[in-house]
Amino acid sequence: MPEVSIFETNPLRQRVLQERESYRQAKPNGLDQQTILALLSGSAWLTRDIPKPDFLLGELLSTTCRVEVVGPTGLGKTNILLAIAFAIADGADFLHWKGSGKPRRVLFIDGEMSRRLAKERLEDAARRHGGMPGALFYFNREDFPNFEPLNTEAGQKYIDYLIEQLSGIDLAIFDNIQALIGGDMKDEEPWQDTLPWVRDLTRRSIGQVWAHHTGHDETHGYGTKTREWQLDTVVLLERVEQPSADIAFQMKFTKARERRPDNRADFEPAVITLVDDRWTSEQGGIVRKRQAKDRALELLKEAISREGTIPPACEHIPPSMPCVAVGLWRRYCQLGCITEGDERAARKAFERASSGLLKAGLIGKWDLWAWIR
Repeated sequence: MPEVSIFETNPLRQRVLQERESYRQAKPNGLDQQTILALLSGSAWLTRDIPKPDFLLGELLSTTCRVEVVGPTGLGKTNILLAIAFAIADGADFLHWKGSGKPRRVLFIDGEMSRRLAKERLEDAARRHGGMPGALFYFNREDFPNFEPLNTEAGQKYIDYLIEQLSGIDLAIFDNIQALIGGDMKDEEPWQDTLPWVRDLTRRSIGQVWAHHTGHDETHGYGTKTREWQLDTVVLLERVEQPSADIAFQMKFTKARERRPDNRADFEPAVITLVDDRWTSEQGGIVRKRQAKDRALELLKEAISREGTIPPACEHIPPSMPCVAVGLWRRYCQLGCITEGDERAARKAFERASSGLLKAGLIGKWDLWAWIR
């Protein structure tokens, strides 16, 4: 029996050989030098005939877009996405975005709500829009109990089959990532398993909007940041206090590959509100400082509800008053992002906000403790 050398059984050597074989199989076989030069040459790129995007709503959404809409639970993601779906399905304008002028086929994939709640949301959206578009299709997971998560081949083929039965679609809206993809959202693997299918939908000219929740830190989506690397646009929905509104949030674009000087208005921050069954948007002049005090007060309430305690009795604090340490409240404000910038800027913003609340008589503050008046 021939002797096997240590070199041949070395795990590192075996890995190198496997990677080399993988590279050999991945080479673009069948492409001659002329074709390769035509595809790779910088000058050739300038003369290539590549179709322009087929826009669905302004230049924000197209049949090749990959968009993530991120926001806290209960802020209104589903409602705004339904309103967008209705507008696109009818080719209509919506808020400050111009419609395509013709009906486009939209599949809304709901992985979270019950049928009862889904029907209510659809009735509300149809009333606000003025009817139900014929090009809108709505998938509710409760109707399809055999549906598998979208990071599995079975789940992807399930949706592909539905798309085929609908004779194709122009846009898919996925509500939401946690409900439709299995596994821990902190891990990269669930999204990596979904990504080849995401790219395939783009290749088939099916635009995508993926809804996603934030975590305790409401400045970004929950879990791995790598999810955003393969997306064209990331939209962050931030809380806005408007008591007269049923829904109110600031829409902020943290990533916008398609933004150019001539279409910048489609990607400008805007405050979106739903008041008296009517959607409105206000662009420009959105200043976070105006909201910092209200947000700091909201985060103090959250901190007290979660971690409040009754401090030792003293003359400066009302008896049996739930309080939190000022340092803990400051930490909540930093995670809740009441300002943009580094830690020093966040600390200054906290001091301004807490001083403003104290002067307004909305909070009490003594020594290391803070409470709501």
